[in-house]
Amino acid sequence: MAATFSYDVVVLGYGAAGAAAALQAAQSGAKVLVVEKSSTGGGNSFVSSANMTCPQDFQAAMKKDGAAHFTDYLEESTQHTTPREVIAAFTKGLYEIEPWLKELGGELEDSKYDKMYSYYIPPMTFPHLDSAQGLNLTVRHLKQTKLSPADTGGRRIWELLHHHIKDNANITLSYNSRCKRILKDHNGQINGVLLQNDEFVPAPAVIMACGGFENDIELRRDLMGPREFGLLGSPHNNGDGFRLAQHVGARLWHASAEATVLGLLPPGEECGFALGVRKPGFIYVNRTGQRFVDETKIESHRGHIETAEQDPYSGKSAHDPMYMISDKENLLDPDKPPIVDFFSYQVVVNGYKWSEHSEEEIKKGWVIVADTLEDLAEKLDMQELPATVGEWNDQCQNPPQIDETLATTLDPMRRDHETLVPLKAPFCAIRIMPLLYNTQGGPRRNEKAQILSIDGPPIEGLYGAGECGSIWGHVYQSSTNFAETIVFGRIAAKEAAALAKSRKKLPLR
Repeated sequence: MAATFSYDVVVLGYGAAGAAAALQAAQSGAKVLVVEKSSTGGGNSFVSSANMTCPQDFQAAMKKDGAAHFTDYLEESTQHTTPREVIAAFTKGLYEIEPWLKELGGELEDSKYDKMYSYYIPPMTFPHLDSAQGLNLTVRHLKQTKLSPADTGGRRIWELLHHHIKDNANITLSYNSRCKRILKDHNGQINGVLLQNDEFVPAPAVIMACGGFENDIELRRDLMGPREFGLLGSPHNNGDGFRLAQHVGARLWHASAEATVLGLLPPGEECGFALGVRKPGFIYVNRTGQRFVDETKIESHRGHIETAEQDPYSGKSAHDPMYMISDKENLLDPDKPPIVDFFSYQVVVNGYKWSEHSEEEIKKGWVIVADTLEDLAEKLDMQELPATVGEWNDQCQNPPQIDETLATTLDPMRRDHETLVPLKAPFCAIRIMPLLYNTQGGPRRNEKAQILSIDGPPIEGLYGAGECGSIWGHVYQSSTNFAETIVFGRIAAKEAAALAKSRKKLPLR
């Protein structure tokens, strides 16, 4: 008698990774159950910009060398915290995304946004690496079409996938459901999941696409340290996958890795807004009222890393709390808000619209305005602020004479010359902090998306995709997280469907 299962594949989580996995598994002939703890799904993917970095002529690169140059660069940029074969699987899968989306009715295009001085994403994050030389990259996202009409890239892709999933006879969506345990049989093979109501669902393969642990403060402090973070993405990501992986005996990796942007977390709110300053009239100051960084070159996935210096005498943050100090041209602009308005949970899900001239945000105390620097310094309890702004204005108006062959900047923090704009009254301030797009840590996976056991070999029947055990460790090339959800969601699905097919033929033991 052959083994009997309720489903061939159980997918945990219904963001882009889970959706890609579910759809691909069904396309591979599997019967799929998707377990999603929220009432709608989408996760971080739904509120993402969904930018994807790839070589400019990817087709030519794949024909020439399998995009080995891009693989070299990604391997070096992660500082070898991810095996090359895993990165090579990502590169190959990235090349396959565009034709797959075309089959579904989607189309990729180059990403183009208004220039923002506080939101800096170069096509190449680490241009000075040896492997970066001669490599030309571009950033793409899903084009807005009738089938993908949303204003934001991540929502477009998730809704495109959902369009093909919601009426698929081989896929069952279970919302408001939660996995308590992933179960193994006496041979150590996956044989199903236990849901929150103690319902056992037999299945030979499980794909973990559970999201990260951004909203589990205790887990975050254990793995990333005591610094205060806010959320940019979904508040539903609270470490379920991390704990499920521990219970099932998975090996963990990349636990402290993350992606963060500097932004505003309003008091009493779960999620914040990424800064999207459109004009160069602003600076950042730390808790002592001093500038400490080139404000225009903080790569917008490295907000924590680039501002995380510690005070050697106290062990505490050298900079928190941090503030953006701006002139009226930015925060009081009637046309452009000082936030990134094309992604984030607040914008996409909550539908928050920043008010003209920041009038409502000033009333709420999110934006602090003063006619004089002395008044602003008093409101912020920051005595050194007038002197810092005075030095900045003097530097902008009377730049020192330097040899242009030796430097391209006139600022000690290395800001480009054209961004040296003095600040004029009225003055505005916003408290800023690192906001988490996502965490990367979780169960370690190989190039087949198989999750590895703590002893090394794969746990048969267990697979991973997305930020729960992301392949990107330490630091990573920007705009590769979203692509990974699709790539490893599809790899996991193909492997899981094939395993399920083979196990259904085995006799019960």
